[in-house]
Amino acid sequence: MLNKENKIEMKMMFGIGTGLIISAVCWIVLPLSAFIKKIEDDSVCRQCGLGKKCIAMRETRHGQSNFVSDWMLISYLTVRKNCSCEKTYSHFNKLAMVILGFLVYVFPFWSRGMGLDGVLMGFSAVALFFLSVVDWNTQYIPFECNIFIFICGLIHLFADFSNWLEYLIGLIAVSGFLYIVNLVATPILQNRYQEEIDSVIGDGDIKLMAATGLLLGWKLNFLALGIGCIAGSVIHVALMKIKGSNRQFAFGPYLSLGIYITMICGTQLVSWYLEILGVIPY
Repeated sequence: MLNKENKIEMKMMFGIGTGLIISAVCWIVLPLSAFIKKIEDDSVCRQCGLGKKCIAMRETRHGQSNFVSDWMLISYLTVRKNCSCEKTYSHFNKLAMVILGFLVYVFPFWSRGMGLDGVLMGFSAVALFFLSVVDWNTQYIPFECNIFIFICGLIHLFADFSNWLEYLIGLIAVSGFLYIVNLVATPILQNRYQEEIDSVIGDGDIKLMAATGLLLGWKLNFLALGIGCIAGSVIHVALMKIKGSNRQFAFGPYLSLGIYITMICGTQLVSWYLEILGVIPY
């Protein structure tokens, strides 16, 4: 029979092992970002003889997008050996991404009790880190990351099936709210600035909040949205003042920050807030 200390040690070893494996995916974060940025440059792609035969440039969504925009990771892994678009990064840069990915994994895993819940949150946190780096550099969120978080959410739903309604509401609550905001705000801003604006909130951001809603539940997901919006407003205004950044910015990293903080201490934050209001703690 294993005693309590042995069980804790086994959980820690399992967590470290799975964390290292999943964070190793971050080895390709930087090359993927460079690949997406360069493949959008028509002059680069015209130099390649493949043209539209290249899987990355294959049209999707009735010509509104291409394969690299919808399935970035698959596109990159498929053509990277034969494509001249990839920028070379040192192994040190890539290793730094793996180490950061592992550190991102550790805190949710530890805060959630080093069980299945912690593993799922840690895996999702690495996916958030991955998509944040890519989105910051390219303003695209890899659809594969959203799918991965969604799968973690499904597993979490069945593991905590007694609260299934909260997770199903979470799937549509925040994402539905963002979808309506995007639907209303996009034409308003187009008229105000007299320029073509694809969308105020990207499809990837909406899908991200749907996936994390299934993982966290609607209450914590709204908290994550609030933290992300505050962080995005403060940090981007500062960047506009300091670096002269334009109005457009990648929302994914700020949403990911809000989700990450909520994973670690969201329940405590909600309880603290409700206690201040004199309401029964969450």
